[in-house]
Amino acid sequence: MSGEVPAPTTSEKVDGVQIRLAVTAEDVEAAAHLFEHDLRPDAVRRFLGDSAHHLILAYDGDKPVGMVTVIEMHYPDRGTEMFIYDMRVDESQRGRRIGHAMLDALESLAFDTQSRGVWVVTGTGERNAGARATFKSRGATEDVDRVRYSWRTDG
Repeated sequence: MSGEVPAPTTSEKVDGVQIRLAVTAEDVEAAAHLFEHDLRPDAVRRFLGDSAHHLILAYDGDKPVGMVTVIEMHYPDRGTEMFIYDMRVDESQRGRRIGHAMLDALESLAFDTQSRGVWVVTGTGERNAGARATFKSRGATEDVDRVRYSWRTDG
């Protein structure tokens, strides 16, 4: 499914914020302040070169103020689902429904790519309370029966 349907590059403005899909390294670099770590040029190239990876950006004027990193996950028994790897809104911009606008764009992309659903893993602390409330307001259910495990493979 990935790559068969062109992804939307823009959406309606919400509270003066425009939502766009990142398509160039310059788009990603403009949003560098939203990422947890420094950008790696090789990783940016690989990300942009994979049609199953999407970076949705929210712009206030010419400055990105929010981002959602999404990966299309293809399962032999479930079809395609969208996995939200990361979602961030500048702290000074929260409360403007920017997260909702980015999720609207994600849901449109999911529809266009025939994805069956969207899922995310998020922290349970106070720091992520706004994100959890945003996901729940869209009808998401919290799965309290799962535990996330992670480990490093880079030595």
